Amino acid sequence: MAIPVLKLNLAPPPTLWRRQHTVLSWTALGLGILSLTLVGGLTWRAYHQANRMGREAFLLSRQTQESIARQGNIQNQLKSINVQKELPRWRLAERILVERSSPWSRLTAELERSLVQDVRVRGLHRSRGSDQQVVVKLKGEARTREAEAAFVDSVQKNAFFSQIILERESERQGGGVEFEFTLPLATTPPAYEPLPKFGPARSTQAPKPEAVSAPVANKEMAKPPAPPVGSRPGIATPNLPPQIAPMRPVRDPKELDPEASTPRRRYKSFNRPEKEVR
Repeated sequence: MAIPVLKLNLAPPPTLWRRQHTVLSWTALGLGILSLTLVGGLTWRAYHQANRMGREAFLLSRQTQESIARQGNIQNQLKSINVQKELPRWRLAERILVERSSPWSRLTAELERSLVQDVRVRGLHRSRGSDQQVVVKLKGEARTREAEAAFVDSVQKNAFFSQIILERESERQGGGVEFEFTLPLATTPPAYEPLPKFGPARSTQAPKPEAVSAPVANKEMAKPPAPPVGSRPGIATPNLPPQIAPMRPVRDPKELDPEASTPRRRYKSFNRPEKEVR
């Protein structure tokens, strides 16, 4: 009788670790090293951020303390200021700043821009109102009412002036109109624009001749004036204006009699001897 063959395999079955244990071990070692490096980097970054935030917090606290100390110093300085003594200086500085915002050069340029034909300015006065607004007092005259109305319209169109207020108006003796305006300046004046090269066109209307108030009373008044003394016939002499007349030199009475204590004057007649009159 034959002996039966027994099939026995005493070796364990092969596994992935048994077959690839070298690769798996090195992979695990690499992943461990990578994880350790990553954890170390994150730890160093957190430590660095915490350190930086601590320094910033220290600087902010120091700046806060310095600001509190500076604020206390400023409050002490403000408490030590004598308001009644410094108030005139502050008002003067405020006035200078306000007036510099609207200087005379700008004011005259804007008035020149607003002027029309047959109107002229006689006087300007700049002051400040109760609301600290710059106000201009203007005195002028116009030949006609139409010229005055045109000037008012021109000023109203100028944005440099907030409004125009008529204070006084009267007729001139020689014809025309005299007026006084109050011109408050705008709180925020517009930007300056250069003046035009040419002014307004002149009116072609000729002024009306003034009527004679009274007829000539005597024929002598209608006669031409006599030629000046010393002029020669046949030689043209310059015509002087009627308001210019030769004047005698005024002499001091003491020069006539320097020895007298009181002023004397002497006169000489044609037939009588020289006399002295006190």
